[in-house]
Amino acid sequence: MTDKASRNAFAFGIPATIAFIIPLGLVVVSLWALWSVTTNDLATEQAGGRPLLSHLIDDIYLRRALTFTLTQATLSAILSTLLAIPLARALATRSFPGRSAILSFFGAPFILPVIVAILGLLSIWGNKGPVQAIMSAFGFENFSIYGLWGILIAHVFFNLPLATRILLQGWLALPAEQWRLASQLGMNSASIARYIEWPMLKERLPGILALVFLLCTTSFTVILALGGGPRATTIELAIYQAIRFDFDMERAALLAFLQIILCAGLALVSRVASTDFDTGQSLGGAVLRTDRNGRLAQWSDGAIIMVAVAFLGMPLLSAFIRGIWGLGLHGIDWGQILPAALRSTGVSLASCLVMLLISLPLAQLSIHIEGKARRFVELPGYAIMVAPPIALGAGLFILLHQHVSVDDLALPLTALLNGLQAVPFALILLTPAMAQIKRNYGMQLRHLGIKRRDAIRIIHWPLMRKPLGLSLGIAAALSIGDLGVIALFGSPSAPTLPLYLYQQLGAYRMDQAYGTGVLLTSIAFAFFVLFDKGLGGRDQT
Repeated sequence: MTDKASRNAFAFGIPATIAFIIPLGLVVVSLWALWSVTTNDLATEQAGGRPLLSHLIDDIYLRRALTFTLTQATLSAILSTLLAIPLARALATRSFPGRSAILSFFGAPFILPVIVAILGLLSIWGNKGPVQAIMSAFGFENFSIYGLWGILIAHVFFNLPLATRILLQGWLALPAEQWRLASQLGMNSASIARYIEWPMLKERLPGILALVFLLCTTSFTVILALGGGPRATTIELAIYQAIRFDFDMERAALLAFLQIILCAGLALVSRVASTDFDTGQSLGGAVLRTDRNGRLAQWSDGAIIMVAVAFLGMPLLSAFIRGIWGLGLHGIDWGQILPAALRSTGVSLASCLVMLLISLPLAQLSIHIEGKARRFVELPGYAIMVAPPIALGAGLFILLHQHVSVDDLALPLTALLNGLQAVPFALILLTPAMAQIKRNYGMQLRHLGIKRRDAIRIIHWPLMRKPLGLSLGIAAALSIGDLGVIALFGSPSAPTLPLYLYQQLGAYRMDQAYGTGVLLTSIAFAFFVLFDKGLGGRDQT
């Protein structure tokens, strides 16, 4: 190997090594801190004390937290997935004006700040909302969005679009030849469902259920806003309460361990359950479904799509209208809003930088690894799925609070954990794009001896800017609207914009909260568009 090649390999190895070590190092350090607290507490058993492990088993509140975590996640996953099946089939079957706009709209809950979406759900399903008025008219006066019902509604709101998009890809991947053959054979809907649709569904449904279940076990903001009572507390919320309210580090450590074990098992199940469905070869062509040409089928598909759009759109529209009304009524408190917005912006940009520093080297390294070793290389990028931010943050809090003021490190720690949270999404987008560039242009670049800087300018940047812009847009939107990590580390006197909004909710300043929600959504959407469309440019054709 020449000196120049050695320098290039060494330069490439440093970023990849750092990107590989940092996520795993944070997880190991956090686990060590949690383990240290746990073992110190269990050592009190020898001195005649009662170990916290037995206290955890005997504590009714903690048992309820575990039971409620599993119950609400199970129900949310089942509801979201079952409702997505007819919706995805209707969208796959029907072609109508505005279909692409509806599919794009289904991505809104993903980049929308969670706390703002909850505001919208409160305006529709809350005590003074239209749904409550209708249910009261029919005698259901005891319905409340706070508790299990509200958590299920919020989880379906966030996860129904995701499950629908995954299932829609499954329907669209079915070869057109199968539909033409079904038409020629005169198969009815029951036969098509059994022999064509069900084989695809049984391959995809377990993975979707596991994925949504994992997302619902780590939905801290939803539980914080709509749950929180003794009967509606999850493990993550119990961790938050143990640290922020009780300052009980031993209980927080054991709960964080429990959450990590649970998420690790769910991530493994999700990985095993997610299999690729082999649809076979296809020559393409139009999809012809003569079994659903009847007027009843057309009306039912249209009704399903309209109900889904209304379910997702009405809370967003209501939150926007009430936010504009709140801004017009109370104005903008620049003394509070501007510093909070600047903190959120700084955290968001720092999170994007963390995401890039981790995901780019890992993606670049993984495309040069063959076989099963590639999964090992990408493992650090998905570490945040095994150790979710609240559990990871609990370990860092326990490690740091005796040595430094955690309030002073609140924003850097939030940016770090939010950036790691965006890495899995970035790897999904960046790795295939890099692999395609290597496959299509790698050999030519080596034969022509083009310098790395010129190759980046001529080949890599034009082809990578779209997935890179989308990755940055997702990271920025997720981070700027995050409430989970900053709620654990942040100081009430120096909040980010989501934390300030939550403080307004806690003080029952609803009009101001809706106004802040409009500003927060506008900033998140502006960052997403700036990166996705500004940096990413137009779609490559």
